[in-house]
Amino acid sequence: MACDLHLHSTASDGGFTPTQVVEHAFEIGLTTIALTDHDTVEGVREAQTRAQELGLRFIPGIEMTSVDRNNEIHILGYFLNSEDQKLKEALKTSKYLTLKRLASITNLLTDLGYPLTMEEVRKMGSGESLGRPHVAQAMVRHGYVNNTQEAFERFIGSYGPAYAPPSGILPQEAYQLIMEAGGIPAIAHPGQGGRADMMQDNDIAMHKEWGALAIEVFHPRHDQFMINYYLKLAQKFGMGIVGGSDCHGSYYPIVLMDRKTVPDWVAEKFFEFYEHYSRKQGMAGKN
Repeated sequence: MACDLHLHSTASDGGFTPTQVVEHAFEIGLTTIALTDHDTVEGVREAQTRAQELGLRFIPGIEMTSVDRNNEIHILGYFLNSEDQKLKEALKTSKYLTLKRLASITNLLTDLGYPLTMEEVRKMGSGESLGRPHVAQAMVRHGYVNNTQEAFERFIGSYGPAYAPPSGILPQEAYQLIMEAGGIPAIAHPGQGGRADMMQDNDIAMHKEWGALAIEVFHPRHDQFMINYYLKLAQKFGMGIVGGSDCHGSYYPIVLMDRKTVPDWVAEKFFEFYEHYSRKQGMAGKN
């Protein structure tokens, strides 16, 4: 049995609609899923409704983009109130900053001899949240590159000539927003950069101080060494454990959800963690 607590839909940069995400998860036999679109909760209600119809356990979520010293830090949020107004206002600000960044990237590409407009980028997305993957798709459409991976490697990745640094809220602010919306914030894919660049003990401790309550231990970019390392750190710091495929549906040639690599106990333990945390918060509120 498996679960998947890191999934994207067309509400951000995925290829499946929120309904299709749920239906695919149900078809392959997942027990629990979370929709965690980039900087938007617009797909949550649709996905939650379909999950209820199918009897699939569902966690409303998000993957928020924060920035620390020009570095993007992604933060997952679970069990949050998707109608929280303070969160929605913050997401509007994030959207504005992202659009400014994407406009800078399209200008840089145009200066390099690869003309691209924001209108063309917008056409690549069908949801509320746009990102660099949509720029990459527009480049493929133009024939500038063969695939989106090439777009990142040659042009818009961190070391590419059309890269523009991100701007946005601090990680501390993202953690706080998720908690104020009733959610559990988690550090997303701390080992995504590989062993040489993975977050270490002191990094996790700092994020916990900022407000992180859980760690994404299971992720396609995490090998067994990383999984074991973050399992130990979660236990050391008393943090929850989450994991997912980071699936973007049909956006990629392989539907990562199909690999079913996150054991079902992760969801079971995370529900227990959430219930324990909620009880503690309730008791604290009465004191």
